[in-house]
Amino acid sequence: MYALSQAWRSLSQHLTSTLATFFTALVSFSLLFLLGLVLWNLDRVVASLEGELEVAAFLKPEADAQALLAQIKTWPEVAQVNLQTKEEALATLQLDYPYLAQAREFIQNPLPDTLRLKLSDPQKVREVGRRLERLNGVDSVEYGGTLTEQLVRVLTGLRVAVNILIVLLLLDTLFSVMGTIRLSIENRRDELRVMQLVGATRRFIQGPFVAEGILLTLAASLLALILGALSYRFLAAALQNLLPFVPVLSQSDLIRASAAMVLLALLLGAMGAFIASRANLREADL
Repeated sequence: MYALSQAWRSLSQHLTSTLATFFTALVSFSLLFLLGLVLWNLDRVVASLEGELEVAAFLKPEADAQALLAQIKTWPEVAQVNLQTKEEALATLQLDYPYLAQAREFIQNPLPDTLRLKLSDPQKVREVGRRLERLNGVDSVEYGGTLTEQLVRVLTGLRVAVNILIVLLLLDTLFSVMGTIRLSIENRRDELRVMQLVGATRRFIQGPFVAEGILLTLAASLLALILGALSYRFLAAALQNLLPFVPVLSQSDLIRASAAMVLLALLLGAMGAFIASRANLREADL
């Protein structure tokens, strides 16, 4: 209680510095939380696309479909492979376009037998596609991996850029906390000397300053969580109205992200305050 009361007293004594550090931390944590949620959601979208990724190998009329099916089943990259005959393909097409059933008796089925593959590792879709093209009896190969590969590349570049931004924001918050603690020490220098003379240890003297740093970052992170969660919910609702099939983070995901943010804020505040108080107390020979 002593450390908390002294920390609150110190924060109220230099209100301008306190507010400057608070709003710096608020901006940093708000951006960190919102960008983290967006990146996490993009990972979910890419994972969903990869899970639905299918490779289709269209066979030539003379191809031995059963032999190809047995051969492809032995490939380690293939999790599942099914043969769709041209009759099954036509029946599926007629479900989507019922008017084709009326012309079924007048035209010959133009669709080929097709092998449909699900991969255990979607990242190897291009490699598997090229192997399929080299098989005897395979006419052509199609897969939707191009879009997924582009999304993965964009996500990788975006993640690098966001991580650099996050590091810069956290360093800015850390140094702001350290500046506030240094000012607190300067304002209480005479009081701290008296405390040392009556036998207070350096750890005891540092306690209120560490509590001060924790209070600053904790308050900023809690407000940032509210702002970030509201912003994400607005973006997620707009996205689902536009694209209902796109997955969004659940309530439990938001709780986990919020807990991680609070822990980071506590660590950042405590570390910044401890480093600043230790260095400045040592400089002042306290």
